[in-house]
Amino acid sequence: MYAEQNIRSVAEICKRNRIDLPEKSGVYAFWWIGDRSELINSQRHIILKGPGGASVDVEYRDWWPDELAYPCLYVGKSTNIKKRFSLHIKRGSLRRLHMIPTTHEKQKPVTTSCQLRYGIEHIFRDAQKPLEIIEHKVGFSYNAEFGYNQVAERFFEEDRLIGRWKPWFNIDSER
Repeated sequence: MYAEQNIRSVAEICKRNRIDLPEKSGVYAFWWIGDRSELINSQRHIILKGPGGASVDVEYRDWWPDELAYPCLYVGKSTNIKKRFSLHIKRGSLRRLHMIPTTHEKQKPVTTSCQLRYGIEHIFRDAQKPLEIIEHKVGFSYNAEFGYNQVAERFFEEDRLIGRWKPWFNIDSER
């Protein structure tokens, strides 16, 4: 999943107004395939709500393992990879969906399933067309090959990859 030949740009997946992905269960990842310095120079702080509602300042860092072809932004699992991909990027919304305050507090997302879109809008808070960033600078890969006991295997694989690849947009605060 992390090898360069397995990662396709969002624009390539969405050719001709169609999403070229299977409607299968699996584990997936979004990757930053644009210039790495652009990602590192983005707004890398987010204020999360922690225990008792206390603010927790998190800084996204260049902490990805060296064997990754690209920085990992998000890892997830789904019973329908194609549908979940679509929910993440929200292709029908060309303009911003989230207004991020200069104080960097995490806002309530428009849906509970658009983590990638929210993350891009947070780190590029001045971008008026975040979908263009996603289309050209974000890649996607997946693994739909799980044998016996698929639900459990997908669950463990998602957790393993999050722990290993350290994707920025998977970070949440303990409650």
